[in-house]
Amino acid sequence: MTERTIVAPPQVAGANYVGSQKCSECHDKVTSKFHNATHAKLSAPGIKGEIGCEACHGPASIHVKSGGGTGTIVNPGASPETCFQCHLDKQGEFNLPFSHPVMNGKMGCSDCHSPHEGSAVAEGGTNFDPVNSSCVKCHVSQGGPYVFEHEASREGCVACHNPHGSMNAKMLKARNANLCLQCHFQQQTSAGVILIGGRDHAPFLSRGTCWSAGCHEAVHGSHVSSSLRF
Repeated sequence: MTERTIVAPPQVAGANYVGSQKCSECHDKVTSKFHNATHAKLSAPGIKGEIGCEACHGPASIHVKSGGGTGTIVNPGASPETCFQCHLDKQGEFNLPFSHPVMNGKMGCSDCHSPHEGSAVAEGGTNFDPVNSSCVKCHVSQGGPYVFEHEASREGCVACHNPHGSMNAKMLKARNANLCLQCHFQQQTSAGVILIGGRDHAPFLSRGTCWSAGCHEAVHGSHVSSSLRF
């Protein structure tokens, strides 16, 4: 038996649960694929049936009676509050100084995540979607292809960015050269000599970040420089 996560569903004043079978009468294109979705593992006390649409959308009796009337059902796509009932940590990240504009309504969680089909994380698990496919839908120029790629992109944009929020500009995981040094290991061979990639970088590290010191500015990839300089 599949282990399920029990959640407290959102509420709609005066409405009762009708079960997901009732939802499928109008939303068959959604419910027919929902069985393999990450969120299919959700259930909630009092909801009929195995799959709980109402775990995220609230009790649907008024919605059904009104023939799908606007405002009669919870729409998580219009507000992240429903998602935050389970993903409390993401609510905190979105309130950090640099984040995607979810809290002001310019984006929704479903812009990057699929709640109704397959993995909720587009490039996660055994999903064969290309790494970074969610990000490059908006950040087209950063997706390449490039003659000289930054190999970190193979690990995904999340190798350098926290997509939900960060204390650092551009949602970077670190604000200075420490970000690059996560992968580009340094070796100190003698006093004052710091080798990175076989070259002494001691004079450069004090200038600022690797991408703002006039060295490796093409951080996503380059068409002319294998050192990602231009």
